[in-house]
Amino acid sequence: MILKNKRTRETLEIEFSEFRKKFAKEIQIAFESFRKTEQNKPFYNYKDDNSMKFNFYFQLQWNFNHFGNSVWYIERL
Repeated sequence: MILKNKRTRETLEIEFSEFRKKFAKEIQIAFESFRKTEQNKPFYNYKDDNSMKFNFYFQLQWNFNHFGNSVWYIERL
């Protein structure tokens, strides 16, 4: 996984497990924002949190980059 800093253009190449540990707070913020957005849709049809988390991680790159509030963004998985 390749991450890039928006301010300094620094590049970071890490494994997914490291990413989940190092960016746990940012992932949680992005997920909460994703959850609120999905729940406000009129066709909301998730049965539980597991299916919502599955959809969040299925499109992790887009969701982290657009729903998160981090100076880092995922350039490539």
